[in-house]
Amino acid sequence: MSVSYSDILRIRTFRDLWLGQAISQLGDAFYYVAFMFMVKKVTNSYEMVGVVGVLETLPYLLVGPYAGVLADRIDRRLIMLVSDLMSGLALMMFGVTILALGKPPLWALLVVPFLLSTVRCFFMPAKSASIPNVVPEHLLHKANALSILTQNTMPLLSLSLSAAALTVLFDYSPTLFYASTVGLNSVSFLLSAVYIARLPALRPDRKQADDAAHPHVLEDLKAGFAYLRGRHDLMMMTALLAVFRLMVSPFFVVYLAANDAWFGGRPATITWFEFSFFVGMVVATTVVGRMVPKRPGQWFCWGLGIVGITVAAMAFSPNLWAFVWWNLAAGLAVPLVDVPMITYLQASVPDEFRGRVNSVRDMVATGVMPIGMGLAGLLVEKAGLVTAFLVMGIGMAIAGFVGFVDPRFRNVEMPEPEPVEVSQEPQPELTRPL
Repeated sequence: MSVSYSDILRIRTFRDLWLGQAISQLGDAFYYVAFMFMVKKVTNSYEMVGVVGVLETLPYLLVGPYAGVLADRIDRRLIMLVSDLMSGLALMMFGVTILALGKPPLWALLVVPFLLSTVRCFFMPAKSASIPNVVPEHLLHKANALSILTQNTMPLLSLSLSAAALTVLFDYSPTLFYASTVGLNSVSFLLSAVYIARLPALRPDRKQADDAAHPHVLEDLKAGFAYLRGRHDLMMMTALLAVFRLMVSPFFVVYLAANDAWFGGRPATITWFEFSFFVGMVVATTVVGRMVPKRPGQWFCWGLGIVGITVAAMAFSPNLWAFVWWNLAAGLAVPLVDVPMITYLQASVPDEFRGRVNSVRDMVATGVMPIGMGLAGLLVEKAGLVTAFLVMGIGMAIAGFVGFVDPRFRNVEMPEPEPVEVSQEPQPELTRPL
């Protein structure tokens, strides 16, 4: 029997988790574009945009492993709830500071992204590890596709609604523009917390690695690394993702420089570039969600290669519509990377290790990003826009090629779900014991 997204959403626990993130992500997209634009306008420095990017990704390297250990030790619902509340309160205080001073102070531009990323480091492994606990195994790919589709659709809606408003509001009052974007994202986090609070306890299954066997956090961390080292497929995925993230990390700095040099430097232009990218992601995620990829490693490699080609092509696209097209094409390729491999990871990793595997993957893949972000301004100023786009694009394509020539990674197969009898009416509550 074919299962639709509406059937997945009839599972109450997954629906609450999904609604919380849909609301939060609606505010995130507008905020991220506006925040980097804000940094550039306040500091007038591409280097400072890169520094802020470094501070935003550094927590994944510093606290990422511990976040995964925590997600494998305590209630994952509690982790997500505290993360949402702390994020919302931090942004609320930042908005008040902007209104009081008339513009964002430099110290806040440095501190706020570091604090937010530190808190969100704990949210992501807890969320990813929770999805297999709230849907049956045979619906896991569909649930991940819907989660990623929503993750891409919410920014699409946010950006489309705000494209015109960005320019009008900024021209009317930069202070109001800055405070409004921060305030809206603060509200989105607090609303997300309302739905996360409705979830039942989501405690990890520690049958084989209980607290008595591993009484210390360090022991849990060592066990997680040992498990990862024993999986060639996960090690290769993490390494390729790290190369990809290293190459993509300078992107927003290069994006802003291209907007200034080629397209007039207005915030609405950046918004439309992001909009076209997310259109591609939404379309491709919808298609990928209807499929059942048998060899996720191949999808992963093809996706990396295609994204690399589109980014390299941007080097020769100072025309507005050509640039929009390549953003759309890049968006079409990204779900080939994300959806199959996330499902493969969740289906092939035991529940007791999911938090740690997710956090180590994020730590390595995101931990390299400060290098690229820190060098982004120098890359643009010394090498120029064309070279910057080519370096990023060729590096991504090479990562895809390396993965494809490794037969052990290329030929990994998606685990077959255990046979189940699907009733005509999907269960409205939890479909898996916690």
